Amino acid sequence: MFLAAIYNIVWGIVISAWPQIMLFGNPPTDFLLILIRCIGMLVGVYGIAYYFASRDPNTYWPLILVGWIGKLLGPVGSLYYIWAGKLTPVFLWVNVWNDVIWLIPFGWIIWQAVRKQLILTAN
Repeated sequence: MFLAAIYNIVWGIVISAWPQIMLFGNPPTDFLLILIRCIGMLVGVYGIAYYFASRDPNTYWPLILVGWIGKLLGPVGSLYYIWAGKLTPVFLWVNVWNDVIWLIPFGWIIWQAVRKQLILTAN
């Protein structure tokens, strides 16, 4: 989770400062650049949440669950927009590095935390 925190904070800063890297050669519009900067801000804020979750994953597993859901829905949304012809398939690389690689580690932490709580509750 600490690595995810650092990654999200850095990535959030990068896309907030240079949103055009997310355009993959598409022409920038003011609205699009503002939207990408807002996404960067949200990604960075997730990084702060992941930092606190890294300090005690068993307590803060709901924060990790929120992140896991976002990391699941990001690729689903991208696939939909690729299918609809609104994004090119190259955009999936954004999902690989920002979402897909985190699904298993986040899922594992959530599973362990919930399992531990269920065991504690049963005793």
